[in-house]
Amino acid sequence: MLKKKKYYGRDPIKKLMNDPEKSEKIYKILFLVNIWVWFSMFIGAVIFVIWTYKFLSA
Repeated sequence: MLKKKKYYGRDPIKKLMNDPEKSEKIYKILFLVNIWVWFSMFIGAVIFVIWTYKFLSA
């Protein structure tokens, strides 16, 4: 693991990132959100292609 410099300011995000367990939870949540966003974009693109094919072929 990388050695991080301790933060002593008031920024709440940096305070959370100092704790390894909390930072791991944040990374897991962001990873799941990232997968969800890409999945919804893919589904939207598929629906758009199907809709345009039906609309233009009719």
